[in-house]
Amino acid sequence: MSQHYKNFLSLLERWPVDKSKVGRDLGQYLRDQLTAVLGSSNIVAVKDDRLQRQFHSLENIVNDVNAKRYARTLKSTATGLTGEQCREVLSTDFLQILHNKKD
Repeated sequence: MSQHYKNFLSLLERWPVDKSKVGRDLGQYLRDQLTAVLGSSNIVAVKDDRLQRQFHSLENIVNDVNAKRYARTLKSTATGLTGEQCREVLSTDFLQILHNKKD
């Protein structure tokens, strides 16, 4: 099981944490899950093949495998916003502003 732990640690070193999404960031969630699953006493219950599939899927995401395979030709989205604008709109700060305006 130590090889799985090393693989996941290596993967998470390459996975950025988005500070603008406090409490909602996938990178932080994955780190928390790694601690919960691989650091727990029920580690024997985790299936080897399931961990390998999860690792491979996450590795594809962090290495942008599909983003490279299916490169986007347009710089805008369905909303008409750029990727950067979408990231700003989804930030915790912006969502807090919207929540405060609603009240």
